Amino acid sequence: MLIINISGCNNQVKEQIVEDENYYKIYYVNNLEDKLVSEDYFAKEDKTDKLVKELIGRLTSIPDGITLKKPIPDEVKIKDIKIKDDCVTINFSETYKQITGISEILRRACVVKTLCQIDGINKVEYTIEDQPLMYSELNPVGAMSADDFIDNTGGETTYYQNVQVSLYYTDLEGKKLFQTRHNVEFDGTISLEELVVRQLLAGPLEDDKLSPVLPAGTKINKVSLKDGICYVDFSKEFLEGRDGVSDDVIVYSVVNSLSDIGNVSKVQFWIDGKPVSSYRETVQIDLPIERKFDIIAED
Repeated sequence: MLIINISGCNNQVKEQIVEDENYYKIYYVNNLEDKLVSEDYFAKEDKTDKLVKELIGRLTSIPDGITLKKPIPDEVKIKDIKIKDDCVTINFSETYKQITGISEILRRACVVKTLCQIDGINKVEYTIEDQPLMYSELNPVGAMSADDFIDNTGGETTYYQNVQVSLYYTDLEGKKLFQTRHNVEFDGTISLEELVVRQLLAGPLEDDKLSPVLPAGTKINKVSLKDGICYVDFSKEFLEGRDGVSDDVIVYSVVNSLSDIGNVSKVQFWIDGKPVSSYRETVQIDLPIERKFDIIAED
């Protein structure tokens, strides 16, 4: 009977918490940076603008005695907060760009899921120095809702988002590149640059009505980014070429696709960990390569 009474009491407390208008869940990132953890919080403010600032204040700190990671780290400064209609826009300092991959997505999920609990707030938008947060050069993240961050595993929690990437394939003639855009699930466990290269290897979708570009059997050894240069290390199969596709098209499908990501200005090719002077003795690839526009087919 004692156990039953205690359980009943706990359930009653939980019901009271849920019904309390000032009750919120504040989301944090766990130490392993692989899932979100929520903490109960009772807000002091009632007005929307003050409540937004109060909850953001909680997101920049950690409750005493709890070992978690802040969704908004100390090195990232909030320059201003604006509320228009049902959307909160948070303008961050340039240092926000230091957060990448799954760490960035999880932290963003914490902020969005926390703020979207506020009555009348349905979306959160990120800007950096008054410029939109971008997935790629042509693809802003835009306003986010809590539903945009989906728990897609069973036991562990991994949040992903749909990201649109620009990809360049060819046609049956194999002499020009054609741009297409794919919406791809992205969870930050790999870089956006590697995601693009993987999509090129996977080939075009049926709806694209285009032909694959990269040589069959090509594998990715490593993709990394430093100082605006994306280093792509392929297996030796990359050098075998593809029947019916020009060497220029093969090389620049990779270069142009990666260059549509905002942080990439040039691409450096490696084969099995070593640089090579040229691609099949037709295209120089010993130095970082910039995108090529005249190889793209006109609409």
